[in-house]
Amino acid sequence: MSGEQRALKVGVLGAGQISQAAHFEACRKAENAELHAVCDVAEDLLERVAAIHAPKKVYGDYAAMISDPDVDAVIVAIADQVHVPMALEALEAGKHVLVEKPMGVTVEECEVLRAAARATGLVVQVGTEKRFDEGIAFARDFIREQMGEMIALKVW
Repeated sequence: MSGEQRALKVGVLGAGQISQAAHFEACRKAENAELHAVCDVAEDLLERVAAIHAPKKVYGDYAAMISDPDVDAVIVAIADQVHVPMALEALEAGKHVLVEKPMGVTVEECEVLRAAARATGLVVQVGTEKRFDEGIAFARDFIREQMGEMIALKVW
């Protein structure tokens, strides 16, 4: 194997706000990933985001996208209640998964997804990108180290 790393080809399920605000741009900017495919049932939305973000392929059918042998990983960025079922389908198709938060809507279905990930050996990551945000880390450290004992916290 040469020293050059192959880019992870990502398929994004859902062309809505979170994908537009985060996932498409992240895939385009990443050195180790590329926006390979976008899938959405809304044809007009799919057409608009494809014109802006230029994926290699667009799909109106999720089964077709996860059947694409070039797709290595899937980002599930659609309604919460279908996060787990769509992530499970991606795992069954041999794809790594990044699922938007919440991972699922019940503890039980999240446990099913965890078990499926372990059984396949594929990676499942929940989209908790703020966990690594420098500003959030600074605030956490400031609260722990500078403010003293916390009695109450109200956040909006």
